[in-house]
Amino acid sequence: MLQRSVLESSPSAPHTSSLPPGGRKPTPNRAWPQRLGTLVLCALILTWAGHGVAATDQGGFTQQCAGFAQDPLLKPLWPGTLEQGTTKEQGSAKRSTALTTMVPRLSLRGMALATYEPHKTTPTAPTLEAVFGLVPGAQRQIIETPFSQDARSVVLHPHVLATVAHALVPDVVDVHVAQQPTIQTVPLRVTSMSVVVRATPAEEGISAQVAHTNVPYDLALVQSDKSRGLQPLPYPAVLSYGTGDPERPVGGLLAGDCVAAIVTSRTDKAYDTGQDHLVLGKVLAKVPVATNNLTQTKLNVNMFTTDLPVQPGDSGSPVLALRAGKPVLVGLVSATMYPTATFTYVSRIDPLLALADALRLAASQPDKPLLVRNADAPGPQ
Repeated sequence: MLQRSVLESSPSAPHTSSLPPGGRKPTPNRAWPQRLGTLVLCALILTWAGHGVAATDQGGFTQQCAGFAQDPLLKPLWPGTLEQGTTKEQGSAKRSTALTTMVPRLSLRGMALATYEPHKTTPTAPTLEAVFGLVPGAQRQIIETPFSQDARSVVLHPHVLATVAHALVPDVVDVHVAQQPTIQTVPLRVTSMSVVVRATPAEEGISAQVAHTNVPYDLALVQSDKSRGLQPLPYPAVLSYGTGDPERPVGGLLAGDCVAAIVTSRTDKAYDTGQDHLVLGKVLAKVPVATNNLTQTKLNVNMFTTDLPVQPGDSGSPVLALRAGKPVLVGLVSATMYPTATFTYVSRIDPLLALADALRLAASQPDKPLLVRNADAPGPQ
């Protein structure tokens, strides 16, 4: 596994100047025009330098990760970092409580129709026909079977959560047949489904509804029925593409920039411990980098490539970057090739920002129903 250390900013080297006895350097007498020109030149240099510093501070993201260690909410996430007078167990519980209400678990449960082959034919060499269930003479049946899958989400506003679209669609279901191994197959049709948001795996959770899905960009918004126990992430969601001219955006995420993800802590057997930890990485490319035909089919233009070490079940986890030394939300964990290859793909949060704000406004005015108007329909007269 990739190991990284927190980069600490090194102090600037002291600037020294040798002065002669008396505390001053002798300067030759200059005529006033020369002195005036020198003063004007110095003023221009200082003005230019000030603009340069401002542009750097207001610019894009940073390649240094030290800002995460300095953030009071994220600082305790590194192992061995405890507040004075706090035991290891107390520190773990404190940070778990603080983060899990902002980055809750998302559970999808339901029933789906699936097809299976009740009587296996004589084992033969694997073929493409067998992979797609087209074995000659095989008779398939349809059965209704339960499914469940877990992911992560992030609270953007009260009642409004962001996650990835594929977390809300069952991709595989298990079919249990007597005297046969469990069969994993693609669901034919979902017959019932429910979404539950919970801070820890043991909680009963809060029911939620799917408010918006953007399958091509692998993004989704979920509205919880209650905001009890949930808190918005205190870091602002920003445009990772940058701002200004679409052809020449300013301040966008670049290769080499530092990123971090809040992911699930697991035991050696990959069980969810109910706590979270932070993983650090770098942006490898501003676009998704496909390594083979299989990964290419699962990628989209809204992704960027990182080396974040994540695991299955971390989909929907928030990905943070640093702007002006402060953490900001830039995307959600979407797919990974880790540990086969350290490529993790992040769906940018940009397309969800305006939609999430509209849902926030609608949730704050419960007496006014959410109106859906056809874009082609005439407006009110």
